[in-house]
Amino acid sequence: MEPVSYLSERMPWSAPATIGPNPHNLPSRPQPGASSTQQNVPLLPDTVAVREIYRYSNLTDLNVTVGTTSFKFLDAAIGKRNQLGFRNASTGAQIIYIGFGREATSNSWLSISAGVIVLFDTVVPQDDLYCVASAAGATLAYIYSTFPG
Repeated sequence: MEPVSYLSERMPWSAPATIGPNPHNLPSRPQPGASSTQQNVPLLPDTVAVREIYRYSNLTDLNVTVGTTSFKFLDAAIGKRNQLGFRNASTGAQIIYIGFGREATSNSWLSISAGVIVLFDTVVPQDDLYCVASAAGATLAYIYSTFPG
C-alpha cells in the first residue's frame, strides 16, 4: 500500500499566532515574472502588507431616504467588498426591501423592518444594490468596505 500524499506543498504554521512565510489561507499576489515552476518561492516582504488589507475594513457610512420607487443606491464594487451592512433607520413602520443585482420589489429576498440591522462580513454580496420602501419617507443607513483594486 502506498503512503498518503498531499495535493499541495503548503507547510504547517510554525506558531498559531503568526502566519509563516508560505501561503496558507489568504490568496497571495503572483510575483512579477514568476513562472509556474516557481511555486515555492518565498513570498516578498510586501506580502505582509497584502495580508493586512484582508484583515481590516475601511468603512464608508451613508444613508438615503427611500420612497416607493426602486432605485440603485450602491454600484457593484470595482474591488471586492469585504463588508456590507444595512439598518432600517426609519422612525415609522416602513419596511425596506433590498434587491441584489436587480430592481427591489416587495417580493425581494431581503426585507428589513424598522430598527433591524443586517450585516454581511463573511460572504459579502458584490452586486449592484437597489432599495424600495413599503411607504415613503423611510431611511436606509448602510456601510460598506472594499479591498483596494
